[in-house]
Amino acid sequence: MRYLPHQYQDAALRWLIQRTILDGHQGAALFLDPGAGKTSTTLAWFRLLRMLGLAEKALIVAPLRVVYSVWPREIAKWDQFAGLKVSIIHGNPKQRLKALEADTDIYLVNTDGVSWLQKQYEQKSHPWDVLIVDESSPFKNWGAARTKALRKLVPRFRLRLILTGTPSPNGLEDLFSQVWIVDRGEALGANITQYRKRYFFRGGYGGYKWIPNESSGKLIEYRIKNLCLRMSAADHLDLPELITNDVWVDLPTKAAKQYKQLEKEMFLLLSGGDELTPLNAGAKYNACKQIANGGVYDENHEALEIHNAKIDAVTDIVAELQGKPVMIAFQYKHDLGRLRKIWPNIPTIDGSTKPRETDELVEKWNDGALPLLAVQPQALSHGLNLQNGPGRDLIWLGLTDNLETYLQLNARIYRQGVSSQVRIHRILASKTVDEAVRDRIRGKDQSQRALLNALNEYGSKEL
Repeated sequence: MRYLPHQYQDAALRWLIQRTILDGHQGAALFLDPGAGKTSTTLAWFRLLRMLGLAEKALIVAPLRVVYSVWPREIAKWDQFAGLKVSIIHGNPKQRLKALEADTDIYLVNTDGVSWLQKQYEQKSHPWDVLIVDESSPFKNWGAARTKALRKLVPRFRLRLILTGTPSPNGLEDLFSQVWIVDRGEALGANITQYRKRYFFRGGYGGYKWIPNESSGKLIEYRIKNLCLRMSAADHLDLPELITNDVWVDLPTKAAKQYKQLEKEMFLLLSGGDELTPLNAGAKYNACKQIANGGVYDENHEALEIHNAKIDAVTDIVAELQGKPVMIAFQYKHDLGRLRKIWPNIPTIDGSTKPRETDELVEKWNDGALPLLAVQPQALSHGLNLQNGPGRDLIWLGLTDNLETYLQLNARIYRQGVSSQVRIHRILASKTVDEAVRDRIRGKDQSQRALLNALNEYGSKEL
């Protein structure tokens, strides 16, 4: 097909051209919601750079499944990009070195391969003009090994572009490392220490948490507004209606008794501090979430079954849909175990699923060949497109604490190209921490304080 950008994609491309070509800046950021066409817009930009003689080769850093499934397919999909040659730097050391030696236009490396890649060029220059970080949030931790490795590579690129729909999934502190990739500290400071001193103060449990000053949000936004383009899919895409269906279940009497005892212990631990950082309190909270789902791990990490209230709700929804394809998001392996008791052969994508197998399952889903697909959200939250098939229903067996993961998974089916109403079914256990998790997601605030506030509000209703 011939690539004809939508109006908002054309606007993003024009912005990139203005910033990196006409104004001569070396870095830019596209903060576009999932489904807004970041990949094709970036390819159009890179193709133009090549046509103008401003670049020859690009290195793209992305999550592994995006490396294998999104970029090669997007390049092959459009006539204008089909001539671009791709090399994937993955596999054993011999395979990675062979991929590096290939004479090609675009080199793709997964996020976890950056440290290895950087070591290959400690004593020599690399061949790339352009760095593209597709999903920059994995580099939000300034002190992480992969972030340190990428920082060493960054100064050698002529142009740099980061892409994400969730630039600050856990708060303003996450922004710094990502923005540094774009401008090497020009907007927010040369290092994380300067950034923290300027915009945060110490607080929280034990004084170890950095809390933004009241005016920091607006100040940071002002400092970075020229280097990033923020677009919301809701403002630019003509999407069908998104329905959120909260399905409440009651825990069986025995399970409710076990749960309440554990929850009581959690609140007692929380009352001793002002943050959910003590290890024991965090463990109790996680166990509460598990029991609400229907199982829990014991001290030997063996799964214990508690109840099937949520599984029963899932089967009711599947039966009600009468054969329409359904995606089921699960959190814990014992959740998957209970699902498999109902559907022994349910296709599954989780952290252990190989990229090729994931591609096959995604293709079958988009072809309408899978009536059911179980997914672990962290394994399918970025990059993959599942909106092209007839499946319009996503069931959350248990909500995740991570807003970014929640939004990204929903956006696998609710994105550009979807043709009819999408339904998100959230199975929630009444009178459990599920209420706090839901309220935190609804508030779109992932700070630790927001979790405590949500738990305290929930706890006050239970007293």
